[in-house]
Amino acid sequence: MPLFDDLGRIGARYKLARSARRTVRILNALPPEIQRDLDWHPPSSLMASIYRSMATAVRR
Repeated sequence: MPLFDDLGRIGARYKLARSARRTVRILNALPPEIQRDLDWHPPSSLMASIYRSMATAVRR
């Protein structure tokens, strides 16, 4: 049934997003020296990217 297929896809995307957020939290909790050794650059937050996109749209 299409409804159950959609629910399965939504569940799979949620699981991947949750895993990615957990990984980011773990890497951000490491000391800065280890983050540098791993070449870890924390991704910008969702709100920061929304603000940047809104700010560039206003300037145009």
